[in-house]
Amino acid sequence: MQPHARRALEGWHTAWTAQQDAALVAFAAAFPGLGRMDPPTGCCDPRMKVERPGEASGFVCFDDHGRATVDFSGIPQSTLGETLEVIFGRGWFDEGPDGIGAAPPGTYNWDDDATYAEFEIKVEVDATASICMSYVTVDDAMVLLDELQTHLVGRTGGPEES
Repeated sequence: MQPHARRALEGWHTAWTAQQDAALVAFAAAFPGLGRMDPPTGCCDPRMKVERPGEASGFVCFDDHGRATVDFSGIPQSTLGETLEVIFGRGWFDEGPDGIGAAPPGTYNWDDDATYAEFEIKVEVDATASICMSYVTVDDAMVLLDELQTHLVGRTGGPEES
C-alpha cells in the first residue's frame, strides 16, 4: 500500500475507534452500571455488560456497521411497558394492543423495514420481561437506555444519575 494511502487508512481506523469509544461512553451515561467487556467478547469487541438484579442484566454492543444491539433481561414487565409506551406508544406490537405492560406471557416481535432494526420482547410468567433491539442506531439505543433508566429510578425512588 502506498504510504499516503496507509496513513489515510490509519487515520480512518483512529477516527472509527474514537467513534466506538464515544458510543460506549454514551451508553454508560444513559444506563449506569454498564461496564466495558474485555475482548474477546463473543460478539462485537466494543461491548458492555450490566448486572442490576431486579432491574436488568445483559449487554449493549456496537458493531462494525455503526449499529447497536441492546439485549436486556430481568426487567420488571410494568417498567419495560412504561418505557416502551413513552417511546413508541401503545399497540406497537399487534399481539399486545394494550402495550407490553399489559401483555400476557409470550414473545412479541417487530421488524423495521426502513432501518432493518429488529425488536423482540419476551414477557415471562413471573412479570419480568426482556428486550433485544438489534441493528439500531446509537440514537435509538440511547433513547431506550435513558428512558429505561428513568423508569427504573422512578420505580425504586432512588436518586437519578446525573
